[in-house]
Parts: sequence; structure tokens; C-alpha cells
Amino acid sequence: MNRNVETLQNTGIDETIGRIEELYHKVTGSTVPAGDALYAPIPAERDPAEHVEEQLNRLIGMLAAWGSPSIPAWAPPVSISESESEIVVEADLPGVGRDQVTVTAHGNALVITGSRLLPRDNGAQLRQNERPLGPFRRVVMMPGMRSGEPVAQMKDGVLEIRIQKDTQAVKPRQIVVNHVN
Repeated sequence: MNRNVETLQNTGIDETIGRIEELYHKVTGSTVPAGDALYAPIPAERDPAEHVEEQLNRLIGMLAAWGSPSIPAWAPPVSISESESEIVVEADLPGVGRDQVTVTAHGNALVITGSRLLPRDNGAQLRQNERPLGPFRRVVMMPGMRSGEPVAQMKDGVLEIRIQKDTQAVKPRQIVVNHVN
């Protein structure tokens, strides 16, 4: 990649992260907490989009911890694979029943929402918990998604969503340039 183009992209990403940190400050009235590695320039070997997503998830997590009821407490990790005919999204949701998950397709966005409940009350009190609990939400952009329904199934704590790709939108096609007098 041309170094000037890369610098321009990183500058745009830097500005976006800065605006998100400003939003955090306006919503909470405090600065982004120190501790976890705060923002650092994007290393050359990192995917800029992945880096920005990590920064967004970190800030959203801090907002949720601050107590905003409209922001889910956590977002499940996902893996996305793609073949010529379909896209497969897998979300790790151990301890979440399929009746506690909703998958919705909105245009090119796939939205996974639900809730992981507290462990069943067997008379014991929860002393320590390191697993995220409560509501979750994950939005995954899916360019080339057909208008048909994605197929979802849950097995062994993994939600698998298969989406047929719109092969017409994916295949390159030549466009004729007409002459205008």
C-alpha cells in the first residue's frame, strides 16, 4: 500500500477514535479510564478495521460498565468465513440457550442479540464471576447478503449462521461504455 494512502487512512481512524473518546466523555462526564492499553498507533501488520472495532468494543464496554441501560453489557466474539456461495458466522455463546438468542437481518447487517442469565440458583451464592452476564448485542456487516433468510443453529455453545451470497453482486461484470454525441 502506498505509504501516503496508509497515513491518510490511519489519520481518519485516529480522528474516529478521538471522536468516540469525546462521546464517552460527554456521556459519562469523565475521561476514558487509564489501565487497559489505551489507544496507540495502529501497527503496520494490523488490519485497521479490526483495530477500530477493538477500540469501539472497549469503549462500549466501558460505557456499559458505567451503567447505561441502553448499551448491552457485552458482545460475543465471532468468526466469519466465506466461500463462493455462502458466508458463515459463528458466535461463541456458551451457557446461552437458543431461546435466549435472536438473529435479525437488516439489509446488509446481521444483528445477534440475547442475554446470558445468572447461573441457576441451587441455594449457593455466586462468589466470583469472570464470564459476561446480561444482555448482549453484536452487529456484523455482510455485504453481498441475499434477501433470503439466513439459517441459524446452536450447537455446543456456538451459534452458526449460514448466509447464501448474492453471486450476481459478487461476480465482476463488464459494463459497456456508450458514446454520447
